[in-house]
Amino acid sequence: MFEVSIIIPSYNRYPLNLHSLHALENQTFDLSKMEIIFIDDASTDNTPQLKNYNPPFRFHYVRNETNKGLATSRNIGFKMAQANIIIFLDAEIIVDPDYVKNQYRFHLTNEQAVVVGRNTPKVYTYLFPEFNFAQINEICDLAHNSLIAKQRLNLRLRQDLTDIDLRAYIKNLKDSIQLLDQKDMKDFSQFKSFSVPNTYYQNLFEQLGDNLDKRYLSWWCLFGFNHSLKKNLFSAVGGYDENFKGWGPEDAEFSYRLYKAGAKFIFDPHSTLYHQEHPISANKSQEGYKNRILFQQKHPLIDVCIRSLKYIERLDLQFVDMVLQDHDCLCHDFPERFEDFKNSIVFMLQQIHILKSQKKPVCNFLQSSGITDDSEWKERIFSERNVVETYGKYSNLVQLFDLLASK
Repeated sequence: MFEVSIIIPSYNRYPLNLHSLHALENQTFDLSKMEIIFIDDASTDNTPQLKNYNPPFRFHYVRNETNKGLATSRNIGFKMAQANIIIFLDAEIIVDPDYVKNQYRFHLTNEQAVVVGRNTPKVYTYLFPEFNFAQINEICDLAHNSLIAKQRLNLRLRQDLTDIDLRAYIKNLKDSIQLLDQKDMKDFSQFKSFSVPNTYYQNLFEQLGDNLDKRYLSWWCLFGFNHSLKKNLFSAVGGYDENFKGWGPEDAEFSYRLYKAGAKFIFDPHSTLYHQEHPISANKSQEGYKNRILFQQKHPLIDVCIRSLKYIERLDLQFVDMVLQDHDCLCHDFPERFEDFKNSIVFMLQQIHILKSQKKPVCNFLQSSGITDDSEWKERIFSERNVVETYGKYSNLVQLFDLLASK
């Protein structure tokens, strides 16, 4: 009987996914008690070669005949899983040798645990000509700041970096170039020389802090590339919503339902996961806006819709947390009152993703919500806003309203 089932959905991530699998071969966890369920989501690259992969753990290769997306692929993997503890990883994630062992131990004493590895730097294992400007700049910085990276680049490119324009060289590549190989998967000391911080996750996780169970935003910590939970908790919320197609945020929506079901989110500070950098799909942004609108439609609530605030100003999670606390207090103190005021905040937050998806200026939220200057509705909203302000204890919620209404 397996103790851990690791589910890896993959679409056109070869050979990055091979690196990820090689890293799992080096786990300190008992490999005989671990199974990998690899879902090839109708890849058009060389991913099908992995059906012949023969690692020291139980490996299931499953291929979808048509591309079904991350949500459906993860659900397919879950239905096959034999272990009680489920780990979800994305195909380009490389985990440190103790990752599975560290994830496993959290679940021994907590049935409601959802565990997320906290350390998530980016690593460049390959050079791709399709890399964007920011990715190429990061590679150039690595070549400048790391002697090991510079030496490896000299070796792989068969060029002395002092003699070439590295940015132009990468853009003019005909094929990808491998920087790290299978031997490197066994020596994690090499990874730091080819990695850079993932500032988005680093900033988010630092703002969330360590004590996730006491925050309204604890569920924000879960991303599809890295989380684990027990089978019964996954089943209790019905798994991933397969209506989400393309990129994002199927993982956030899944996490929100876990949060509502009473899951206890836990950061694992000891594990490190490296995200192998790859070319970014041209459709990513539009797919993301479409799916975020779906998320908002499914959960038209302030604690979901407030996530869009990051698109109009720097996201301060302490402020967001206090807004949600104010909202909860207002609902508790005055049930069924100030509904126009509360609803208007949700409507305005929803407009941010709607406007971005339509490639329109992200402003005039009152008007785009249908709250026009000559409407009685607007008069009621502002009247309620003024009354709420007089109580003095919901200042953060009022501040959010004023911010949105002034845009």
